[in-house]
Amino acid sequence: MEHRFLPVKFDDMGHICNSVFVILRNAILDKKLEPGQRLVERIIAEQLEVSRTPVREAIRKLEIERLVTHIPRKGVVVSGFTKVDIVEILLIRTSLEALMSSIAATKIIPEEVERLGSIAKEISNEQEKGNFKKSNQLNDKFHEIIYRAADSPRLYNLIKTLHEYITKFMQEANSKLGRPEEIWTEHNEIIEALRSHDSSMADAVAKKHAENSSKAFLEMAFWNK
Repeated sequence: MEHRFLPVKFDDMGHICNSVFVILRNAILDKKLEPGQRLVERIIAEQLEVSRTPVREAIRKLEIERLVTHIPRKGVVVSGFTKVDIVEILLIRTSLEALMSSIAATKIIPEEVERLGSIAKEISNEQEKGNFKKSNQLNDKFHEIIYRAADSPRLYNLIKTLHEYITKFMQEANSKLGRPEEIWTEHNEIIEALRSHDSSMADAVAKKHAENSSKAFLEMAFWNK
């Protein structure tokens, strides 16, 4: 049975366009919309109870992100992700994380560093209890503090564009056997580099952290493929 969207109420046109895009993108990332499945603008608009304009705009943005493809005589279909697509996204993420941490090291204040330390402990505690959903939410908060500390709006927008993808990829990777212990060590290395305002070290340890996370995900997702 094809996925059916539930009606959603929106406040204004700007919010409608973004919300429709997020709904469609999440449906693709969660595989509720399968590769090869057609996206019919009229049907989606009717199900969401919105006009066709925000749906058309959302589909255009999905095309830019290569999540859907327009095929002559067939219409718009879901592209899905290949391993090549995922590896590309993870490589970009690694570079952005390293750069963001490097910049944050020059600007972060003591209160932010202490907050990172507290969250790192919370992440470790939740992982020990097997509560990976909570630990992943805390992990997002950990990195958000670093992003905000860097105070680089353009870089922030770039990395947040990838955030939905990264969150989906890393949900299972962080539970890989032995990975929680590595995360604890890596988070503390990042914290120490930031505390000492060492940009080079922050770049290096953030890069290692992102690479190890990517490796864990790829091993879990494609081990038998």
